[in-house]
Amino acid sequence: MFDVLIIGAGPAGLTAAIYTARNNLKVGIIEHNVPGGQMVNTAFIENYPGFKTINGADLSMSMYEQVVALEVPFFWFSVQEVKKENDYFLVIGDETLKAKTVIVATGTVHKTLGVKGEAELSGRGISWCAICDGAFYKNQDVAVIGGGNSAFEESIFLSSLVKNVYLIHHREGFRADETLVSKVKEVPNIKMMLNQKVTEFIGKGKLEALRLWNVKTNEESLLPVAGCFEFIGFNPSTGFLKDLAVVEASGYLAVDKHCATTVKGLFAAGDVVQKDIRQITTAVNDGAIAALSANKYLK
Repeated sequence: MFDVLIIGAGPAGLTAAIYTARNNLKVGIIEHNVPGGQMVNTAFIENYPGFKTINGADLSMSMYEQVVALEVPFFWFSVQEVKKENDYFLVIGDETLKAKTVIVATGTVHKTLGVKGEAELSGRGISWCAICDGAFYKNQDVAVIGGGNSAFEESIFLSSLVKNVYLIHHREGFRADETLVSKVKEVPNIKMMLNQKVTEFIGKGKLEALRLWNVKTNEESLLPVAGCFEFIGFNPSTGFLKDLAVVEASGYLAVDKHCATTVKGLFAAGDVVQKDIRQITTAVNDGAIAALSANKYLK
């Protein structure tokens, strides 16, 4: 039986693993994808202390290697359910593991538009990772959908690879930081298309064009592109906790200042938590708090 099982190997989960392992607890970490979470898909990070700029994949690997050096075992499967059995938890997936405490650090997954053609053309021109797939569209036109930091950061990254980036947003204002907005406006091959909504992805076997609707003029148009990258927000990964009554109506997890849920021994950290600000630094903060709280709970 583990003292602590951590579900998720993003910055929150990896930080929690470092803190629990250094407290000589028997800890394991479960991940169904690559270490790093959403961080691994970020082309450049400029607000993480200690680095003027760093690639998200590099920061992810650095954190992962630190956990590996502490001899924390990784289990590579998707968790289907967590059950509370008396004074311990069962974490159920391809394997069933037992733990005295659990830290949920599963983060979020990308939202989709849910419009015609999206499901059929996902992976065939539609992507949610510019750093993964941007090179496929060298010297071609692509679209980026979104108005937040991710959309702007990935537009800048793509602009060095592709012919033109069409940055599509459904209104005139942006959620992105002003510094990023200013940077994008200085890049000649990034074209802003405001007050536009994508209503359909068009293509036979691969993406060929987007159908756009102008929310102000009510006019429709077609935009020929070879690729489209969606950055329109996230949904929390909490479906496996449905039987524990800890999931808010929003889908996120409510915790107290100790990152504890209402179920004793169950903690949560990172973007999966109900809060206003979701950054790598806040995820790392949560991971440390959850780990130290779990350690105190076990004493």
